[in-house]
Amino acid sequence: MLCVIIPSPQKLTVTSYGMAPQVILVTGCSSGIGLSTAQRLAQDPDQRYLVIATVIAIAEKTELVAAVGDAIDKTIFIKEMDITKDEDITRVVDDVMKTHGGIDILINVAGVAGIGLPERASRARIDRIFNVNAIGTIRLTLAVLPHMKQKKAGKIISVSSLAGKQGFPYAEFYTASKFALEGFFESLLCTVRSFNIRICMIEPTQVKTGLLQWALSETDGLSKDDTVHEIDRRQMRCFCDHMAAFPSMSVDDVVDVLMTKCVEVDDPVFRHLVVSTEDKEALGEAVADLTGEKSIASLRKMIGAM
Repeated sequence: MLCVIIPSPQKLTVTSYGMAPQVILVTGCSSGIGLSTAQRLAQDPDQRYLVIATVIAIAEKTELVAAVGDAIDKTIFIKEMDITKDEDITRVVDDVMKTHGGIDILINVAGVAGIGLPERASRARIDRIFNVNAIGTIRLTLAVLPHMKQKKAGKIISVSSLAGKQGFPYAEFYTASKFALEGFFESLLCTVRSFNIRICMIEPTQVKTGLLQWALSETDGLSKDDTVHEIDRRQMRCFCDHMAAFPSMSVDDVVDVLMTKCVEVDDPVFRHLVVSTEDKEALGEAVADLTGEKSIASLRKMIGAM
């Protein structure tokens, strides 16, 4: 068995299997799912992965550095990248290609939440949601894609949401951005499988992260705002109660699916719903209804509407 060679930033590791590790670029690593994914990959006991973990600003790397410990600059390297800036995408992708020779897996996690009254959303807020959740993710994918096509291999894994499959009240722009992501990758998948490139979508229900707490706080605040129409206030109270009572997935639940169903599988399927069996069955019934009325009925029940 070969010994493990600890890499400098310019060299690849040789694992105990005698093969170079897979180079994995991960976005959104300052917290939540992105941080936990980067940590899991970097601390793989067999050192099968070399992780390029990106954060929107280097100042936001503190929690990630603490989580990965001694793996820093060995099996994980942290880079600053704002996926809404083309120059950042080009800089990071070019640097990874030059330093490590390629990107085997791209994991798109970076995202922002959006909840509230749609008519009160500013243009800047709408642009931000779409630029991060859809356009930035797509632009990064397009930057990596030519290299994967050239070597006829690769995986692109994106964290979407159950909201990419079904609408959600008072989260119209967030949901629309996830629908856009799903449509783009489903269309892209049809062509890139001919290049041996696999695409996966991770679609969790609500996850216990800071984003969930923010959404609950925002909804609760609006439900008590006298400038909001009484009907909306009542529906928001119901929606907030529903979210608070609904069983949430842990970050580890999501990362487990990402690893075991996508990263560690040679030919993973496209969609991976991270929901309970009961919710999966209910969603299946709603999607099967071509009129869309079953889905709308379940959502209106969520907000206490008749």
